Amino acid sequence: MNKQITVPFQVTLWDLKPFDETPDNPTLSRGTVKKTFDGEFKGESVGEILMYSAVNGSAGYTIMDKVSGELRGRAGSFVIMHGATHTPEETSRAGGIIAPNSGTGELRGISGTVEFKSDENGKSIILDFAFADEN
Repeated sequence: MNKQITVPFQVTLWDLKPFDETPDNPTLSRGTVKKTFDGEFKGESVGEILMYSAVNGSAGYTIMDKVSGELRGRAGSFVIMHGATHTPEETSRAGGIIAPNSGTGELRGISGTVEFKSDENGKSIILDFAFADEN
């Protein structure tokens, strides 16, 4: 049975470096992003990001985060794969999945989806998850 929780987080490191910059073309960057989570999931993540930024303000990214901590009394880690696009006219929510078979420790067998959102209340992640050993 899936459970859904919303957990606030803070970005503690945003270190992007361009690897392709040419006039009038999107800039391509890569880097490292770290976050801390404090709620029903307590922990941290480190991820590698690939991003593009266009001159008109459009952007997009894809990232793999290794998330480590405690989720509802279970300790371990898992990998989140997610991405999003943004245009000056529209912001899409960032979504993705918990990578299959990426859970370790007591989080082994976790599966599900993720959504990242940012609003006037701050940044949060919505985890919709299940464990293979629970019905």
